[in-house]
Amino acid sequence: MKVTFINHASCKVQAKSIGILMDTWMEGPAFNFGWDLLIPTPFSFDEIMDGVNYVWISHEHPDHFSVPFLIRLAKTHKDKVTILFQKTRDHRVVNFCASQGLKYQELEDRVPTKLSDDVSVICGVTDFYDSWLNISDGKNSILNLNDCHTRADKDVTEKIIPFIPRPTLLLSQFSYASWKGAKENTHYRATAARQKLETLARQVRLLKPQFTFPFASMIYFSNVENSYMNDLVNTPAKAAMVISENGSKPLVLYPADSWDLAEAHDNSSALAKYQKCYESVDKLPLRDAGKSASWNELTAAFEEYRNRVFAKNSKWLIQLVAMMKPLKAFQPLTIDLYDTNTLLSFSVLNGMEQLSKQDLRDAADMKMHSSSLMFILKNDFGFDTLMVNGRLETSRAGFSKMTKSLAIGSLNAMGLSLSPKLLFDFQVIIMLLNILAGVLSKLRQSEKADATAAPNGENSAHGATAIQNEEDLAIKAGK
Repeated sequence: MKVTFINHASCKVQAKSIGILMDTWMEGPAFNFGWDLLIPTPFSFDEIMDGVNYVWISHEHPDHFSVPFLIRLAKTHKDKVTILFQKTRDHRVVNFCASQGLKYQELEDRVPTKLSDDVSVICGVTDFYDSWLNISDGKNSILNLNDCHTRADKDVTEKIIPFIPRPTLLLSQFSYASWKGAKENTHYRATAARQKLETLARQVRLLKPQFTFPFASMIYFSNVENSYMNDLVNTPAKAAMVISENGSKPLVLYPADSWDLAEAHDNSSALAKYQKCYESVDKLPLRDAGKSASWNELTAAFEEYRNRVFAKNSKWLIQLVAMMKPLKAFQPLTIDLYDTNTLLSFSVLNGMEQLSKQDLRDAADMKMHSSSLMFILKNDFGFDTLMVNGRLETSRAGFSKMTKSLAIGSLNAMGLSLSPKLLFDFQVIIMLLNILAGVLSKLRQSEKADATAAPNGENSAHGATAIQNEEDLAIKAGK
């Protein structure tokens, strides 16, 4: 078996006569102009597709599922490749592929699927939208966890290990990739970075892979509104040291690097290149916040948004939930649109209106650019995108309030709806509550840490989690 690193979360695996391209974001921005690739993709389209029979997409996030790439693929390879995707409720991804003339195959959850006499795959679904893939040729196996959540040991021991052999090579994310508090919340980002490495360590300890490749984090926050979040991201060198400490051999690949699983590999060249990249991340180009949306444009989009919400969800149930004051759901949000100097009240039940009391501005639940609000109104996944790109300012209370009002779009984007039927789907409810509780807990810890910051202004918790200099890490990880 041979693996070639394309970029970020995209790799090409050659197993016997089968070539599998995994995830397809290769160029351009992602998450509403909030992310860009840390390193330009060094391959042409034809080079990427050389030898590929199958394209597997882990989930619908735009850094894995690239519509422009698939449209281009349909023009040149629709008779040459098959799209592999998890079986979902709405079949939205495979329906899109079919609309482009692409062949597809839906993979049943954790059911082995033969691609040839020698090569088989198993796809496992996590959190209702993400998935992992194990590729086996009977001798070696590659397990791609990308950014699947494994919050506890049982997520690995009960949901992965019983279905696959010990992987020869594990691929997994190594750094945070979403909103992690305001600029001053360094404790939150330091904690998120540390916990991401702890998750990687857990995966390595439990899965016991011979080799582990830290990937799917080769991005930078590339907007003027979110670039501060680049300050505490993990690097491949840090990830490599954690991998080594937990019993696996780190494999560090730079875009365009290939590795045959039967051969030795030296990480030093890739580590040296990454060190230069991360040292100069603050010099990379940033995108501006975008074109402002007028009030008339916003109000028209809001009406479409509200009609869409009520068409996909039970209006009377939304009203009932809003009346349950302890839940504090679907309450009016106060939003400060800083680019147009507009303060507004937002409620799917009561409508959207401008506020004239400027003294409320300091107490706004959230502050953002009008283009971000427009993106939420236009797309079911808009709030999810905002939480990933971090192009906003909010407090712990504001985050809780807006999640309980705006996350209904994210629910709909997963093929679910707020309906009486959902009330009996306790697994979904528990998952959503756990995610919200986890973020609120981290924000609370961050606020406590900020309150006890060192006199010189450096966050004491940040200092406690700081790791030794990158050069030492590179030397250790390269062994």
